[in-house]
Amino acid sequence: MTAWYLLAETTPRSAADNMAIDQFLLEQLEQGLLDRPILRIYGWAQATLSLGYHQEWRRTVDEKQLASQGVTLVRRWTGGRAVLHDPDEITYSLIAPMREPFNNRVSHNYCLIGRALKRFTDLGADASGTMYPEEPAPAKVKSMRHTPCFASMSRSEIEHQGKKMIGSAQKLGKGAFLQHGSIPLHARTDVLAAITGSDLQMDQLMTSLSDHYLAAGLSLPSRTALCTRLTEAFAAGFEVTFLPLPLPDPGDHPRVAEIRSQRFDNEAWTKRK
Repeated sequence: MTAWYLLAETTPRSAADNMAIDQFLLEQLEQGLLDRPILRIYGWAQATLSLGYHQEWRRTVDEKQLASQGVTLVRRWTGGRAVLHDPDEITYSLIAPMREPFNNRVSHNYCLIGRALKRFTDLGADASGTMYPEEPAPAKVKSMRHTPCFASMSRSEIEHQGKKMIGSAQKLGKGAFLQHGSIPLHARTDVLAAITGSDLQMDQLMTSLSDHYLAAGLSLPSRTALCTRLTEAFAAGFEVTFLPLPLPDPGDHPRVAEIRSQRFDNEAWTKRK
C-alpha cells in the first residue's frame, strides 16, 4: 500500500506561520526534497480572515469590524475568496506531486480530495455531505469575487442541504500543488458577514460540523476525534497509509521564517491588492 506523510498538529499556530508552512511544504515537493503527498491538519491561534491571493482587500474587508471582532487578516498563497478561520476549526492541507492519482488540473484534484472529504462527513444514509455537482457560470464567479468563500459553491466542494460545509482553495506549483481547506466546527455567520461587509444571509448559505451532527441526532465529537476521523477518511479514500513527516517542526525552519517575513506577516503583502 502506498504511504503518504502526515503532519497532524496539536498546537495552533499564527495565521502567518500556518500559511508560511503550507508554502514551505509545497516548495519541498517542487524542489524534490520530499517525494510523496503530505496531509497536514492544523489549527489557528487567533480568529483570522484569510483572503484569496487575487482578492482586493478594500472591497472585501471592513477594517473597523475586523478590529472590533478581534480578527486578524492574512492573504493566502492560494486563490478563492475570504474565509473566517476560528480557533476551534479544523484546517487541512494536502500538498502533493502532480502524478497519479493527481495531475495538473485543479478540477481533477478537487474531485479526488472532495471524495475523501465526503467520506469524512458521511454520518449515515440521510446525513452525509455531498459533492456539489456543477461548476458555477463565469458570470456568477465574477459577481461573487468579493463575497465570502462560503457564500457559494464550486464543483466537488462539500455541502449539505444546499449549504456549504467545507471551503477549499488550490494552487498549482512546479510539478506539485497545494490545496487547503476550512472545516468549521461552528458557523459564526454574523461575524463573517460583519467583517466582510456582506449583506448576504450567510446562515442560509453556510453550515458547520456541529450543525451537521445535530441534524443527524448525534453529539459533536471532540476536535481530536474529528482530526482522527479526517485522517482515516483520507487513508480510506486514497487507499494509503501514513508515515510521520521526516522533518523537524517546520515552524522552526529558517525558510519558514523568511517566507513569513516576506509575505504572510507583511502588511504590504496582505494589502497588495
